[in-house]
Amino acid sequence: MEEKIYTLNIRHAGQWKYEVTIPEICVAKTAPTLESALNITFRDIVKHFTTRYLILVFVDPQGRPKTNLEQQVTFEFEQLGIAPHVHTREHHMVFALSCPLTREQTAWLDEQKGKLFNWYYTKDEIEVGTR
Repeated sequence: MEEKIYTLNIRHAGQWKYEVTIPEICVAKTAPTLESALNITFRDIVKHFTTRYLILVFVDPQGRPKTNLEQQVTFEFEQLGIAPHVHTREHHMVFALSCPLTREQTAWLDEQKGKLFNWYYTKDEIEVGTR
């Protein structure tokens, strides 16, 4: 695993105003006390480290999205409990994972590679660019 360094900036901006930022994960919070500013920042830190996205890649030589196929994949993912929401981007489907994939879910994805979609991979929130 690659080591990453994050910068925590704390600024006392006035009476009853603390600003906490972590530029690497686009977090900026303001609160009346340092403790509350750190607490709300902590939630974003946890979200950053726990939110993963599953990305399915569809290759269509004619450049048209496979609408029926994408609908089938969305249905299958909801049925298996892999992800409740989907965002379509070009020929990719992006699913926010609510928890890590199980062995059973990963095996199903591997079986579907080349059938429902061409390949898949996971990325974290920053790599996907959801902000």
